Amino acid sequence: MTRFFRLSGTLTLTAALWVGLLSPPLHAAELPPAAAKNPIVVYTRLAPAGAEDGPGRALLELIDGDRTLRVIVGLDFDMAPAHFLSEGDAATQAADLAEFQAAVLQRILGSNRTGAILRFRDIPFMTLEVNKSQLRKVLVDPGVTSVQEDTVAAPMLRDSTQTIRATQVWALKPELRGAGQAIAILDTGTNHATMLKDRIVAGACYSTNYPAYTAESLCAGGATSRTGKSAGSNCPTYIRGCDHGTHVATIAAGDDGSLRGVAREAGIIRIQVFTKFSHPAYCGSGSCVMAFTSNLIQALEHVYRLRNSYDIAAVNMSLGGGIYRSHCDASQPAMAAITNQLTSAGIAVVVASGNSGRDGYISWPACINNAIAVGCTTDNDNLAYFSNHSNLIDLLAPGYGIYAGVPSRSYGYKSGTSMAAPHVAGAFALLKSYDPNASVAELLTALDCTGEPITRAGVSRNRIDMRSAYQFLKKSETSCKKVEDYTLPEWVPRHRWF
Repeated sequence: MTRFFRLSGTLTLTAALWVGLLSPPLHAAELPPAAAKNPIVVYTRLAPAGAEDGPGRALLELIDGDRTLRVIVGLDFDMAPAHFLSEGDAATQAADLAEFQAAVLQRILGSNRTGAILRFRDIPFMTLEVNKSQLRKVLVDPGVTSVQEDTVAAPMLRDSTQTIRATQVWALKPELRGAGQAIAILDTGTNHATMLKDRIVAGACYSTNYPAYTAESLCAGGATSRTGKSAGSNCPTYIRGCDHGTHVATIAAGDDGSLRGVAREAGIIRIQVFTKFSHPAYCGSGSCVMAFTSNLIQALEHVYRLRNSYDIAAVNMSLGGGIYRSHCDASQPAMAAITNQLTSAGIAVVVASGNSGRDGYISWPACINNAIAVGCTTDNDNLAYFSNHSNLIDLLAPGYGIYAGVPSRSYGYKSGTSMAAPHVAGAFALLKSYDPNASVAELLTALDCTGEPITRAGVSRNRIDMRSAYQFLKKSETSCKKVEDYTLPEWVPRHRWF
């Protein structure tokens, strides 16, 4: 029976891949604010008077004349994850957060609130559009703990189910096909009449209108947020990159009777998180898609709020930007907070490692401590030349020349860590259909301790093997037997699990 195929011979780079590969090397001076780079972040507790110094000055210098800047603001407000609280206590905490946010907004903006304001509900952060004077107030406000640019991420473009032996698990135990589980795909939306027929269980759209960045919302009617199944529909395919999300979703959980994704019976929560950009620094000629960090956080909060409505095994984010050598929680505090919250609630956050081909580095948000960072392998079980690789990588999966669905009934080949990540998101759903109560840590251990070891630049990680991972869980094993497989001088857990 036909499964996903790999592309042999010369790899043809699509236009969307061109954007994903070319954007990171551009010099900062060539890019407008919010480009896909490491964000400037300021910790106001450490430097309460530092509005004009160090990172504070760097942020202020991004605002010229009458321009404004989108920033994500961390608040000095202690919160417990809502899934640890009673419904009443969770509602009280949310109301207290809203009151705290309102007080900070009053101090910073007063009655002049014409700019964009996003108040997050499950983590103590909000996004503001500020001018230079308002940014100075943010930097010294006693209720503010961190300030960072609202940077943007690009799509990570570049017979896989047989390679990872998902087909053998389906045959061993037919109920192990992801049924009852859902995967949230944060991407450009989805639309495939055959591979995703009757598979969409929920949807949403979070996008941005911001003329200063040539940014235009891709939600219906130009709205900046919508929910419902139809809200997560594919963005217009005449925009470069808008065929990305459907390809990713069909790898994770598609099934047309012939081509089949990893968790072939899992549901899909499709969330369109991208914004249309027209600036040549982002797109060259024409238009392309990029995703604001704040929209990603909105989408992740939405997934968190759906946790009691659906059994959500994983979130997939085949997107990113910047380059990091170590964990980036400090420079992405809001993203880290919601990732930790989802992980604690039993939902894996799976992220592509990036396509810059760098050894010792990965992109964000893959560099978040509790994210599952995924690198890309080829058809002969080597690391793809374009895949970032470091000891921050958790798992490897096929992602070279993957044949899967593209809008709306078509099929095509794509390569990249974008294609590797949904194999892992599907793997979490498949394994969770065997053990619905397994934690993220337990499922990661099963995948991390099995599979095919692949090494580059002295760092060895395993390409996932579903049959071996299933047997690992079935035998109730809890740890790797050969810790020497890790290349670090001393093995220590690479994650801090709640």
